[in-house]
Amino acid sequence: MPMPSAPFAPRDGVSATRVVTPPPVRQTPPAGQTPPRTIGEWLRVRFPASVEVDAGLADGRYVYADGQPVNADDVYRPRTEIWFERDLPDEAEVPGSIHIVHRDARLIVIDKPPFLATIPRGQHVRQTVVARLRSELGLPELQPVHRLDRLTSGLVVLTTERRWRGAYQTLFQRREVHKVYRALAQLSAERVALMPLCEGAPRRMGDAGVRPSWTVGQAVEVRSRVEKRRGCWQAEELPGEANAISSIVLERALERAGAEPASEELFGSGANCGGAEGVTAGVGAGVGVFRLEPSTGRTHQLRVHMNRLGAPILGDPLYPVVREAWPGGPPADDFEQPLQLLAAELSFTDPVDGVARHFEAQRRLPISVQEWE
Repeated sequence: MPMPSAPFAPRDGVSATRVVTPPPVRQTPPAGQTPPRTIGEWLRVRFPASVEVDAGLADGRYVYADGQPVNADDVYRPRTEIWFERDLPDEAEVPGSIHIVHRDARLIVIDKPPFLATIPRGQHVRQTVVARLRSELGLPELQPVHRLDRLTSGLVVLTTERRWRGAYQTLFQRREVHKVYRALAQLSAERVALMPLCEGAPRRMGDAGVRPSWTVGQAVEVRSRVEKRRGCWQAEELPGEANAISSIVLERALERAGAEPASEELFGSGANCGGAEGVTAGVGAGVGVFRLEPSTGRTHQLRVHMNRLGAPILGDPLYPVVREAWPGGPPADDFEQPLQLLAAELSFTDPVDGVARHFEAQRRLPISVQEWE
């Protein structure tokens, strides 16, 4: 079922929030609990103390689906739709431009910089792809059809209008999109153990032991069960049926990062390693240029699988160990050390007109401050 339209336009590219009162309760409520008598009572219970409900009601920031303002003493009614504009948090500006790779009547494909979230959520609201582009392009219904980690650079597909989103979103949900990522990663001798950050978390990931030698051009398939629990910054590999599958190929081994010029042939979407087949990267060879093709889309899947193989992606603040964090918060962003992971290519058959689509990112590895603009 399509999402109902908000009764007012997005503010700074951020849509209003929608809540709905619950259906009627048919059983007698437990002792000591009484149903709310007014909409104001329900809103005060529904939201945490940090949300100033009474001030918002007084300012007319809560409205019904027809645009009429909500009054605190309005009689409570089940299944009532209410919209409001949330308070926008202060945010540090994320450096970097959003490159538009493709635009037509239905789709916008962009190449996003690292550290920029795709959708407004939590502490990242205005500094997101959706908020920026809605304001810049004047497209209030612009929405992404898939996820891309905030720290990852590269391609994101968005629809211009709500009516198109379902068809393209289904492509990603059914895994009918071919994705190619590229990464710069450290070649190390052993698989890297994770320090447990959550109670009950495993003390290592994957199988212990020394990794096999990397052979340029030879694909390694990784299958494991990857889960990310609420409250944990890192995802975990757990026993059980595999739900994360990745094909990983070493395209070039370097002595160190920056040992060769960052040419399109080496670091771009069309990396060409002709003549390098059969070359084996020895232990401690330095940095590798990798091509990664996930068949599934688990959170942090590629980062977890690369770490498991003893090749953690450069600039990763979570794997193998968590970078210094704020008290009780996530690792602090270091704009000088972006994650060297690029969503480089996307291919699919358009569900609307049947045309074969193929898109390539404009950014190239290594991701750097100079390349963000």
